[in-house]
Amino acid sequence: MKLFTTLLCSLFFAATVFAGCPSKTIKGKVVSFDADSKTLTVKQGKKEKQVQVSSKTELDGFECPTKLAAGDSISIDGCNCSSKKASKIALAKK
Repeated sequence: MKLFTTLLCSLFFAATVFAGCPSKTIKGKVVSFDADSKTLTVKQGKKEKQVQVSSKTELDGFECPTKLAAGDSISIDGCNCSSKKASKIALAKK
């Protein structure tokens, strides 16, 4: 009985760990960047997503998000649903 209870508790604990939104890579094209709010808008298919760029965000292939032009292909890593902050933004290879 103890083994069954332990197994059941472990299963519920594992379910709560994986219940959050996974940080999948977002691949899309740049729509705009708002320098005041530091928000990058990316079009992924028909949907537009907004991502916060912080001082801790690693930029790969460019120095500053203001240098991104509309239509540039980028990939965003480490963006979770709760904070909407990206950990890495990279220019996609053409």
